[in-house]
Amino acid sequence: MDRSAENERKKEFLRSYRKRKKHIAALVDQLEELKAAKRGASSCGVGDGMPHAHNQTDLSDYVVKLEELKEDIIHERYLLVNDATEVAKAIRKLKDSDEVYVLTKRYMLGWDWDKIADGIGYALRNVHYIHSRALKNLEIPDAWGQQD
Repeated sequence: MDRSAENERKKEFLRSYRKRKKHIAALVDQLEELKAAKRGASSCGVGDGMPHAHNQTDLSDYVVKLEELKEDIIHERYLLVNDATEVAKAIRKLKDSDEVYVLTKRYMLGWDWDKIADGIGYALRNVHYIHSRALKNLEIPDAWGQQD
């Protein structure tokens, strides 16, 4: 694998935590939307805020969908903890504290390059150099990408 492809694979690994975090946020939004839609549909009937249906099947379908979405969120949160642990562990294995700082702020906290440069006290150009060096030194777990 050439250097560019290897770096892209490493970046994909590093981004996996924040990517899953965004996915969970989208699932939570879906859950809230589903609840709001059911409340809105039922508000023309009894106004107690609880979902009501014209027949038992409608309510059962709603509850099943709600539970499936909740289970998906729980599962994704479990995977998020795994991703965070794996990414943080790989970053901590780097020997240079500047490399650890840059990768942690960029990939775990989602900081932009300017904020990282301000935080570490280096010019933006130096931060990119440190990032490049960190990618070169980073070792990703062999098993990464085989979960899910």
